[in-house]
Amino acid sequence: MSVLDKVRRWIDGESAELVLEQAARDAQVKPRSEAEEFIVKIARAVEDVMQKEMVPLPQGTTIIPTEYLIFLSEDDDKDWRGVKRRGLEQGLYHVLAERAKELAGKKKLETQSFAVELRVDGTLEQGEVRIQHGWEDESSSKTGVLPRKPPEGKPSQPAQAQTRRTPAPRPPGSTPRNLEPPNFVDQSGPGAGSQASPFARVTPVPSGEEEELTAVSPRKTSLYDLEVWRGGVRQTVIPVFQSEIVLGRGSVSKPVDIALKGDPEVSRRHVVLILDKLGKFTVINEGRNPAMINNRELPVGQRVSLDPGQALAICSYVVRIQPR
Repeated sequence: MSVLDKVRRWIDGESAELVLEQAARDAQVKPRSEAEEFIVKIARAVEDVMQKEMVPLPQGTTIIPTEYLIFLSEDDDKDWRGVKRRGLEQGLYHVLAERAKELAGKKKLETQSFAVELRVDGTLEQGEVRIQHGWEDESSSKTGVLPRKPPEGKPSQPAQAQTRRTPAPRPPGSTPRNLEPPNFVDQSGPGAGSQASPFARVTPVPSGEEEELTAVSPRKTSLYDLEVWRGGVRQTVIPVFQSEIVLGRGSVSKPVDIALKGDPEVSRRHVVLILDKLGKFTVINEGRNPAMINNRELPVGQRVSLDPGQALAICSYVVRIQPR
């Protein structure tokens, strides 16, 4: 009997004694370990939240929260790292997805996917967990944790530029940080990289006074340019004016400086790119899926050097620094 099968039976309320006796008879396995006990505790806690927040709709369907943040103690967080952590997240996702369908019963489960993410709460004691749910209405904000192969080869010369999409209107007073990057057509002839500046057409206010001169402030010089590639095609070249920028899929709750849309494996905040005072570049991986330099996976939360021109792979995207 697999661990996931046992978890499902424990969640269903069957006594631990019966489950263990059956497991011992069928597979001659030992009683569940501390790790298995911990998985059961988390699964039950998430299911309690799922059951309390489940909303039956009049049209005969049911919805559940789309995001479950599982807060662990600092000691448990240190214990569940690397492959062990990814296995826990994927195992919980599989079990809870099946459990959600069972809880919905005869009604169709309208929520097609949800996210399970592990975080740290320094106020918790070892062995304790805290669950926080969310109703994020943007389907692109869920990170799909999927098995993937390391990227092979280098991106080829661009064949075409991606069509620019118009961003959704934002409320007055909001800061436009989570906008898609502008797209530039890659040109190899003279004047490549230049573009026409769009000007808004305005109607002058009639005045009997003498026309005042327009004060023109100097343009801010970019620190470097960032190439964004996908599928072997260069999508855009973005001038960067800040010493520290965040790249990822972005959402309302987690805005980014450069949005990498269309790939559910890209986390909302995936990498942080930093330029120090000495002109050296470093990158910090914050994503749930790998970010790689030269097919080498970056450790989560650690600063790693990045040279201009090196390919930084972020799931299906590749970015390169063009220094000034």
